[in-house]
Amino acid sequence: MSFLKISNVDVSFGSDDSKVDILSNINLEVQQNEFIAIIGFSGSGKSTLISLLAGLQAPSCGYVNLENKQILKPDPSLGIMFQNYSLLPWLTVYENINLAVNKVFPNMSSKNKDSHIKKYIEMVNLTPASEKKPSELSGGMRQRASLARTLSMEPKILLLDEPLSALDALTRSSIQDEILRIWENEKRTVVMITNDVDEAVLMADRIIPLTIGPKATLGEEFKIPLSRPRNRTTLNSSNEYKKLKRNITKYMLRMNAKNSKIETSDSAIPSVFKIDSCDLEREPLIA
Repeated sequence: MSFLKISNVDVSFGSDDSKVDILSNINLEVQQNEFIAIIGFSGSGKSTLISLLAGLQAPSCGYVNLENKQILKPDPSLGIMFQNYSLLPWLTVYENINLAVNKVFPNMSSKNKDSHIKKYIEMVNLTPASEKKPSELSGGMRQRASLARTLSMEPKILLLDEPLSALDALTRSSIQDEILRIWENEKRTVVMITNDVDEAVLMADRIIPLTIGPKATLGEEFKIPLSRPRNRTTLNSSNEYKKLKRNITKYMLRMNAKNSKIETSDSAIPSVFKIDSCDLEREPLIA
């Protein structure tokens, strides 16, 4: 049985007259402790997909299940890390994490809570900065604090929505290594959204491209057979690593070229009859 399952999901916005189809026929199964990377171009619907998994966006049809229970709303078991840091500027690193811990573990003793918070601050190497506010931190340190806060809630699944995209190359590499180290030690299930092929190949067990919207769907998956732990210096000289990067990049470029031809071609004559796939089979909303 799959740990996480997306079945026949469509996402549309607007009324029937002005409906915009963002995602179409999304199907995905993720096993427990697996690291999945969803890769796609900007505007393809990646953030909409991660919002579905986080319970922030309801599907227009289909369903999303975690441990055979339908995701209907946000929950502490769904830990999401956004592109921006989402830290409260008037609170220190410790206080930002404490706010999340108080919400998720209200009955934890003060002593255990303090140890719990410090454990995750140390995990992301921020102990010397625990009493600093976000304005006193670099971008990379803020993202580490955001990661510590998400992990402190001990989510069943970690959802990463391009959290490293705004960072410089060196800081990005450093936090990639931190995430991998934590994942290997804690064995959380991770779904990461990215537009970086190198990042996806370095970190994931499987890479699944998201086609270009509207009506974006998941394309051909690429399994990553590279052994762990992975060393970026060693991988850069690996022929298998280079081949994977080349094949995924070619696939994405072909997809982009195909989409460009569709956009520049003459508009198709609309069909007189229209069948909504959501009307053919709908999963009942059962919590």
